[in-house]
Amino acid sequence: MFLWRRGLEKKVFVGFNSFLQGSADCPLTVGEDTIIMPHTIIDLREPINIPSGHLVWGLIRDRKDLKKHSISLAELSMIKGKLTRGLMHFKGSGSGFVQAFQERIEHILYANGAYFDGRKSKGHAQMGRNISFNIIQPYPRGPLEGLYPTIAIHS
Repeated sequence: MFLWRRGLEKKVFVGFNSFLQGSADCPLTVGEDTIIMPHTIIDLREPINIPSGHLVWGLIRDRKDLKKHSISLAELSMIKGKLTRGLMHFKGSGSGFVQAFQERIEHILYANGAYFDGRKSKGHAQMGRNISFNIIQPYPRGPLEGLYPTIAIHS
């Protein structure tokens, strides 16, 4: 996953092999409790604000793509049976899917120590360690927290 600038709110799930890119001219923000499905590509041609509580999939470059490849979790929760939107075909209980995904996200946060209070629920994300570990971690705290500069290594 790549994100040009910080635009992820709390409890956003970004699936494996997803690519998220905004820019100074086309910023990307992703609202709280949003699910970006695996293999989603967001490579913007215009500014996009993905509202809180949405499921997003496919290739997103503009608002038209977002409309075709997203659904609110509230709307998905109402589905009992089949739904086709864009290239997504859903069959089953929408409320069951949403509830299971939200419980899974909570479990991941808890198990990894995101709620660590200094005494219990310890995990790798405890205290000031709320960014991914990498060989180079230049901004673990402060106004640039979680950002990584472009690094070129020449031999």
